[in-house]
Amino acid sequence: MKKNRRIRIICTCLAIVLFASMAIASGSSKTTEKASVKIADNDTKATEAKKETTAATEEEKKIEYEITNTTFTHYTNSLKREEYCGIVEISNTGSSYLYLGSCSFDLEDDDGHLLQTDKMVTSAPDVIAPGEKGYFFNNGFIDEGVSLEKGINLVPNFTIEIAKKGKDAIVEYEVSDLDLRDSDYGLGVKVTGRVTNTTNESTSSISVMVIAVFYDSNGKILDIAHTYPDEMAPGAKTSFEVSTLMGNTEISTKDVADYKVIARGTSYNW
Repeated sequence: MKKNRRIRIICTCLAIVLFASMAIASGSSKTTEKASVKIADNDTKATEAKKETTAATEEEKKIEYEITNTTFTHYTNSLKREEYCGIVEISNTGSSYLYLGSCSFDLEDDDGHLLQTDKMVTSAPDVIAPGEKGYFFNNGFIDEGVSLEKGINLVPNFTIEIAKKGKDAIVEYEVSDLDLRDSDYGLGVKVTGRVTNTTNESTSSISVMVIAVFYDSNGKILDIAHTYPDEMAPGAKTSFEVSTLMGNTEISTKDVADYKVIARGTSYNW
């Protein structure tokens, strides 16, 4: 009896050790991470990403990133509607290619009570290489009837994945002839330019996204706008215009100290 009991105890201990080792192994090789962050009312922050010193091997792909810039502003527009601008900048601090997955923006008061949620948050570029930055962003209306008496904060809930295609998921397009100016009637700013298809593949009207990121003098992001240029044959060039007309119409060229424009092929993590 004592011998059988001893055997059962040994078998149980071995099973626990085996289960624990499997759990540790699955945690180190995970390909998806869900995260959330709270951004206070009228908060705009620009921080420096931490430097990673250990590079993961091809067999040790890791999700390593830092949130390096956040923006949450709201204002009453000319139609007396309350709008908001929410932005989360993700810096890839690891050695794996990362895919920016789904994202929703919750608006909640200072007590944590949910005021509303927006599910259609844009992510771009879809895939970011080591050292690159990507963005979750949205401009929307605050629902009528929502009370701001107890404050309002932005809570982004997002998913970041290992990019299954790695560097092959990134397709760059050349941008040129850029010009920044105020939009008509003082409704924000806009950038005009041209994009060239430097690849050997034709593009469709939705296979390339152009995004413009606008910064103030402190490096904080004022707004992000995007558009889809016309289809292009290999070697062809087309013009584009991207503006904050559907975003933060309160900013002008006087507020913009710098901006960047990125043209990337859209990608899916299949």
